[in-house]
This record gives sequence, structure tokens and C-alpha cells, in this order.
Amino acid sequence: MRALAGVVADTKPVPTDDAAIRERLYAELRKQPWAPVNLINIVVRNGVVHLWGALFDERHRGAICVAAENISGVKAVDDHMVWVEPMSGMVISMPEENTPGF
Repeated sequence: MRALAGVVADTKPVPTDDAAIRERLYAELRKQPWAPVNLINIVVRNGVVHLWGALFDERHRGAICVAAENISGVKAVDDHMVWVEPMSGMVISMPEENTPGF
């Protein structure tokens, strides 16, 4: 029990305000060689992460959302990103029923 109490006492609280969440998510995505950081805009309001931008690989959508969900203080993630099909350049949005609203 004392060991656990020592670990808890040594941990520092992680800032969970909107600006800190945004910076932590960008920092996490910059570590990933696959992440299209320059194509994504992250807006955080009251702990809700709104992801805007373009993806050239649909598999990145889930990974980016999971990265956001794993940050302390995040209450929800709204995905507004679109997928750009690389061969044709066609922009494909998420279906309306899957797109969370404000």
C-alpha cells in the first residue's frame, strides 16, 4: 500500500485544458511517421476534440481518433475529416449518420 501511495504522490497532474489537449495530440501525431499532421486541423472545445482535414489513407482515420481518445481530459472525438482517393482526387466524406454533430 505504501508503494502505491508513493507512486500516486510522485505523479504530477497532466493539464487537461483545451489548449493542452490540442498540443498533446499534435505532439503524439508528430511522433508517427504515417500521420498527415500538416493536413489535419485539431480544434478542442470543452474537452471535445474536433478533427478536420484530409486523409489519403482511410486507415489513418481510426488511428487518429484513437490517439485523440487516449489523451487525458478528452470527453469525445468528432471526426469531420474527409478521405481523398489518391488516384482520382475524389473527396469522400463520412456518411451523415456517422458524422457526430456540434
